[in-house]
Amino acid sequence: MEMPSNDTLVKLYRELITCRRGEQRMYEIVGPSVFPTGHRGPGEEVIPIAICNNLTETDCFHPNFRTAFCLYTKPGFELKDSIGMYLGKRYKHFPFFSPQHGTIGSSGTLGEPSVMYLGTAVANVIQKTGDVTVFAQGDGASNRAPTHEAMAVAAAWQLPMVFVIQNNQYGMGTSVKKSYNIEDLSVRGLGYGMPSERVDGNDMVATYNVMKKAIDRAREGGGPSCIAADTYRFRAHYEGDAQRYRPEGEGEEWQKTKDPIPRYESQLMELGILTQEEIDQIGKEVDAEIEDAIKEINEIPSRGGGPGGPPVHLAIDGV
Repeated sequence: MEMPSNDTLVKLYRELITCRRGEQRMYEIVGPSVFPTGHRGPGEEVIPIAICNNLTETDCFHPNFRTAFCLYTKPGFELKDSIGMYLGKRYKHFPFFSPQHGTIGSSGTLGEPSVMYLGTAVANVIQKTGDVTVFAQGDGASNRAPTHEAMAVAAAWQLPMVFVIQNNQYGMGTSVKKSYNIEDLSVRGLGYGMPSERVDGNDMVATYNVMKKAIDRAREGGGPSCIAADTYRFRAHYEGDAQRYRPEGEGEEWQKTKDPIPRYESQLMELGILTQEEIDQIGKEVDAEIEDAIKEINEIPSRGGGPGGPPVHLAIDGV
């Protein structure tokens, strides 16, 4: 397995803990009052970060909605943009809807955005931009008809598009074992004639490399790919969910053995890239960066709505 540069490995680590801690702070600030049944994504951050670090500012990307905070790692956005999105205020851009930076929003009906983002891949070909589209969604949404329609067209037209199935093991309260008759969800792509690959979505280096290969291939004219990134939903489907559908101890075991942060920290220390002291120092710097960003965003005049201004979906670019 090819190893990214040391600078890239450290950057990926800093972004990983920033996304985990930043999303946690957003929930502490607005979650209990504004989003009491919010959908959160701790434990799944590796996948969008690995994708975004292989994209350009104008490449198109749709993340799984649980990891929307991680959009700040895509070129063109900043941490303050993501924090502003969650606090209902706009810093420079609204990461989930910023067409000039390759994001065109999403849909409350899961699976539907696949066709929207298929359109960006078609536009990239017509306009000869050289841009790539990456469409990520969960295992549940990947079972819906629009996704398969988009995959069929992308393969038939050999579009520069990568489909990522962010398999967190549960679609609402239904185990993936009950909704699929296969273990490797990436083989769905084989039926449409596109290369497919499965990866441990909690392994930063492996996921980065698999995403790089698929994105580079699409950019070079090789057509679409399908990647299944296996991860785990540490939180409930929504905050307050009793989670009666999970076997006792399953979540604790996954978090103990598969949490990407301690796994990646151990790997970086074994490689001699970071020491424990440097990891601790990065953690302190990240905490300070998050708090400084929150303070600056809170100083932006409110435009009505909840504690931080309007609802998140209204604080889009130009609105």
